[in-house]
Amino acid sequence: MHSDWTDPAVYEHMRGYEADAFATEYLIRNADFVAECERLASGPLTTGEITGSRDFAARWGARFHDSGCRASLA
Repeated sequence: MHSDWTDPAVYEHMRGYEADAFATEYLIRNADFVAECERLASGPLTTGEITGSRDFAARWGARFHDSGCRASLA
């Protein structure tokens, strides 16, 4: 069952979101972002490493440390 995206009540839970939480909510609804993030998350990571290229950051306005991309999809 899908929510009616035009109904303001559907977004009531987001009223208190900070900018980063709101941005994450937006990004995880974008199929292209999810696909690219899954590709990044499938690669090896070093502790403290920033995931994603400058192109990724320019496209999505986001970069992640360690497994942040994985966490945003959870």
